Order: sequence, then structure tokens, then C-alpha cells
Amino acid sequence: MYKPMKTLLGLAFATFILASCGSEQKPAAEDAASEMTAEDLAQADEMIQNMPSPIEMAILVKHAGGEYNPKLLNDVKNLDSYVTKGKKTINMGVYSSDVGYTSLYKQTQETVFYLNNVRKLSDDIGLSDAFGQSMFDRVESNIENRDSLLQILSAAYDVANQYLKENNRMNTSVLMLGGGWIESMYLAANLGANGGRPADIISLLILEQEKVLTKIVFAMKMVEGDPLAAEFASKLEELSMVLVASEIRVGEGEDATVDAAKMEKVYALVDKIRAWAVA
Repeated sequence: MYKPMKTLLGLAFATFILASCGSEQKPAAEDAASEMTAEDLAQADEMIQNMPSPIEMAILVKHAGGEYNPKLLNDVKNLDSYVTKGKKTINMGVYSSDVGYTSLYKQTQETVFYLNNVRKLSDDIGLSDAFGQSMFDRVESNIENRDSLLQILSAAYDVANQYLKENNRMNTSVLMLGGGWIESMYLAANLGANGGRPADIISLLILEQEKVLTKIVFAMKMVEGDPLAAEFASKLEELSMVLVASEIRVGEGEDATVDAAKMEKVYALVDKIRAWAVA
């Protein structure tokens, strides 16, 4: 069985895990990441291993409810606009979340389209070993079998994380993770009817994502010398502060609700960061 249950039970809610528009990513960023100490790498790796993959996060989006809405996904045609390595890495995470979303709703043709984007980006950012032809052959053979498909994809992300760890590419790990996470939050924030805001029960679960977000920001800040990771961390840190703002949650237990105006600030910032990530 793929590993989501361990992570899902540990997280109350994880929904479907940027370049500054213009400048090409410099190789020095990856060199800086390799200068992290063994202790730093071990700590960041432990965090990343305990966070949900994009596929796992997609499961909770589906579980949270809401109808399938293809308008929320990052258009597959946007792939050609991602020219920097950093942009491709972020959107590897974004499209991975979209793969999980489409596959869980049994949208076979759309799943194939998004998988093709994941395949292309994995080649471009040096993850062909994890997302190689044999993996995609297995995916194609199981495209109608949702459980097998999710198991194959989840295993591929485990292989990718291990490869990135062994090659001291922590910046790639955190950028891909961040891209998947923000796409997940965006999908959850727009689960309501006709792409509107979700019900309070989902809003309350989204608030609990602050703990996961704190870990992502911490891991990003450990990657020194990468302006993309620093910029992404700054934006997510702003979101983290909004998530923990006082009195968004109203009441306790089964009677808890959210202050709609304050929750909208969370959603608006999620929308803004996600738009920045996929632009």
C-alpha cells in the first residue's frame, strides 16, 4: 500500500506537495545548496520525508469534498512558458498535484495530459531516474486503476526525494515541494460551488496547514544562496503569519466556524502566491 495513510493521519488536512519572472537560474544556487552541513541536510531531509507528496495531498482534496473543476488546474499549455530551471522545478510540483487531482476524479484523458508535462519537466530538471520511461509505462498500463496508479506515482516521488538527497539538491526538493503545496492549497481554497470558497469545515482544516507550512519555510531557508528559494520562502512566511492570525477560528469543537472576512485574507494570499508560481 502506498504511504498516504501514515501521513494523512498525522496531518489534519493537507490538500493537493517561481522564479522571479525573468532571470535565468544560476548554477551557483545548486552549488550553495551542497555547502549545507550534514546535520542541516539530515534535519531538512527528515522534514521533507514527513511531509505529504502531491499525490497524498490530492487524496485529501478529494476526501474534503467538492466537484471536479478543471478550470482550477494549471493549464497544460503553460508548460512552454517555463524556461528557467527554478520555474520548471516549482511547476513540476504544481503539475504533480494536478495529476493527483485528475486521477482521483478518474479524469483519464486529463491525467495523461498532466503526466506528459510531469515527464517533460522531470527530464529538464534531472529527475529522469525517478520518472523514467519504465515508470510511465507502468502508469499507462494502470491508467484506469486508480489505486495502482497512485501507488506507482507515490513510489516515484519517494525515489525522486532520495535521489535529490543523495545528490545534495535540497533546493530542488523544497521548490518542488512548495509548488505542490501551494497548488494543493489553491485547489482547497476554491472547492466551493462554481470555484467559490469552501465550507467552514474545510476552512478549519486549511488553518491547520500552518504547521506544515512552517516546516516548508524552514527547509527553504536552510538552502543558502538560492534567490528563488528565498523569495518563495518570504511569500510563504507571509501566508504563515496570516494563517495564525487571531480569531479566524470562532468557537471550538464541532461548533467551530471561521470569520469569513479574516479567512478571505488567507484565501486571497493563497491565490496570489499560486498565480505568481504558475505565471
